[in-house]
Amino acid sequence: MSARPAEPVIMTPSTNLWRLVAIAATAAGLLSIAPIWSDRAAGQPEYALYYSFDIPLSIGGIALSDDGTKKTFNGSLRGTLGGVQVTDAKYSYTNGASQRAGGGSFSMTTSAGSFKDGRILMTNDGKQTTLLFFGFYLGARVSFVIVGPGDQVGGTGVTVRGLAETNFRSHEHYVAAVRDAAATLAPNARDQVVTQADQNVRLVREYEQRAPH
Repeated sequence: MSARPAEPVIMTPSTNLWRLVAIAATAAGLLSIAPIWSDRAAGQPEYALYYSFDIPLSIGGIALSDDGTKKTFNGSLRGTLGGVQVTDAKYSYTNGASQRAGGGSFSMTTSAGSFKDGRILMTNDGKQTTLLFFGFYLGARVSFVIVGPGDQVGGTGVTVRGLAETNFRSHEHYVAAVRDAAATLAPNARDQVVTQADQNVRLVREYEQRAPH
């Protein structure tokens, strides 16, 4: 009997997203990386980017440090962000002072550009692991959440869908940023990337219509 394909994981927008930053950063001893994002907690929701990622099972390992032995996890992502194809994405994180929290870093490049200062905060409640990814993309702050069972994230056939928070002011602002970033591409390639980005409004609307409430 063939295995049943995994159902997509739907990430619903969470009002507690930035509470996770404080909890994870404090528990992991990484509070110094959170302040530049803390103003989002009190702000109004901004323009969102729809994302859909296929996530292979992360590769676990052990790292030795001055603080003792820590679990390490390394993985990759495939899919789209804001309608634009992800061409390369890798992440790595470890537990911190607590086995239930930690942090790491990630890199992600799309057809429109690359993340800068990509960081990860991790929390684990014993049943599932939550990873908060945040960094700068096309000049804007962008963050998104991925959840996986146990200590692992992803798995064969697993697709995670959700809305990434940003401080893009509007759809026009986002598309203009993509157009500027793709200015050096050949005309056909540039037009293709801009057209992909312009689909984000529709993708967000369709996601909101099917997401559980």
